[in-house]
Amino acid sequence: MDVKYRQHLPGIVLLFGLAVVAVFLRSSSELFVPVAQDLDFAFRLMIAGTVIAVIRNELGMSTFGVFGPVILSFSWVIIGPFWGFIVIAYIFLITALARVAISELDLGTAHRVASLLVVAAIGLFVLEAAGQLQNIPPLQAVILFPVVLTTWYAERFVGSLSESGWVPATRRLAATLLSITAAFLIITYEPLVTLVIRSPELWVGLVAINILLGSVTDTRLGEYLRFSTLRRSLGKENAGNVLTMRVRNREFIGKYNPTAVMAEFNKAKMKKTLHGLSIPTPATYLIAEDESDFDELRTLLETQDTFAIKPIDGSGGRDVLAVRGRDGETGDFLTNRGQLTTDEIVAHTRNICVGGVSDYGARREALVEGFITPDGMLANRTTGGVPDLRVITLFGFPVMSMVRLPTEESNGTANIHTGAVAVAVDIATGTASGGYQQTHDAFIDTHPDTGADLEFTIPDWEEILTTASQAAIASGLGYTGVDIVFDEDDGPMVLEVNRRPGLGIQNANMDGLLHRLRYIEAHSDPDQFQSASNRVRRAQEWARQDWTTRIHAPTDNELPSEVGV
Repeated sequence: MDVKYRQHLPGIVLLFGLAVVAVFLRSSSELFVPVAQDLDFAFRLMIAGTVIAVIRNELGMSTFGVFGPVILSFSWVIIGPFWGFIVIAYIFLITALARVAISELDLGTAHRVASLLVVAAIGLFVLEAAGQLQNIPPLQAVILFPVVLTTWYAERFVGSLSESGWVPATRRLAATLLSITAAFLIITYEPLVTLVIRSPELWVGLVAINILLGSVTDTRLGEYLRFSTLRRSLGKENAGNVLTMRVRNREFIGKYNPTAVMAEFNKAKMKKTLHGLSIPTPATYLIAEDESDFDELRTLLETQDTFAIKPIDGSGGRDVLAVRGRDGETGDFLTNRGQLTTDEIVAHTRNICVGGVSDYGARREALVEGFITPDGMLANRTTGGVPDLRVITLFGFPVMSMVRLPTEESNGTANIHTGAVAVAVDIATGTASGGYQQTHDAFIDTHPDTGADLEFTIPDWEEILTTASQAAIASGLGYTGVDIVFDEDDGPMVLEVNRRPGLGIQNANMDGLLHRLRYIEAHSDPDQFQSASNRVRRAQEWARQDWTTRIHAPTDNELPSEVGV
């Protein structure tokens, strides 16, 4: 049986079964229509769910989930859009302010969320009381579940501010409100709701539409806009070379990153692997999880002045604490969060393990590792933070690379989503040629803070790529993004191996990833026994030929040679 047919067979069976039910209901419409009209909310919900799915998947707008906007849009049907918005804004505001007020108390997730629910309950009481005393019926019909959802939105919004900054967090909140409004407008269009209620075949159609759109949509509208300049640069005939999130997830992450490896893959396992294979990586001092580990951390702090603490499963720099030394007078630690005492650093680590980034009480681990003192080659181009090199690899073959330079806008992080500058680095030569700042959709020749030139060449380039290839191979993942930092004493070191590397690197390089990845798929054998250095040499030769000429597989002792396509 064809693989794709077998993959879609369960969905086909589901649709067939629903179609049979629809035929039966259509033949008995005089019996089911009155019941359906009494349960009109169910049909509004199915319409709203489809609307939110289209907004997220086809338009590419990031919202706080699907269920939340659907339920909130339905609550607007009950109490009206004006009062519905007022209630959401009111509950969101008071719980967000409460979240900010307790954010530095290291309460842990369970008590933090419980505190916010208490605040929301008090707010709900005030609304209900005002509704009764002022005879405002909509305020007397406030639904509890939407209030709880709004409280969760406030919790996630304030939490995401530290992860990604104001702009991405606000954009996501705005997209959520827009999706709620769009869903409300559609599910209150009575002719449409009536048509769906009376047409069971449309119920099947909604399922089919969601399955179809979920299967065939490779590029979202948001991605068209995000990569519009790149697409114009590539031209109409090559616009399809741009890698989109759905294609990345389905064709590369889902295909080449084994589920078992993905499930167990974290910073701790990666560090153990890299240390065991003598692949250069920052020193690992401690992996903390429980109270005994916190006691060991206190002992470590007595002798260690520089280090970094980060969540094992964290991403985007969330809750990372960088300790650069001690204050000569107070003895307090100098960190990216200001001066902290030993107790405060231990509290931060405990918060990582039993709160903070933990998902509603789930235990996590915190990694304590060596502090990176950036090498002058990149550090002199920034005002602070740790610059790094991101190398995308497939089967250990380097595909595309960029240097990420922190800025004041990115608060010293190398996250391009928050304002860091992405500088394209040629795989073949290690030459950097100008930067791209995603938050401004602008190409620049100098660093926005320091004015430093963004054209330079990274020394020992082939050796650095070989290190990235070794790390990718060791991870067991087929498709990765390897992050390399440059320490002034220890040189290039692997900071992290990412299992879901982002797509912004394409704008920095003004080239699409997809055609390079397809080329490697066509001209390499992932099961072939090849050294990392050989894979690097082959990839560099492919890059020199602009990923269009077939290269004969060489031995480890010879450079690749060109043959006809």
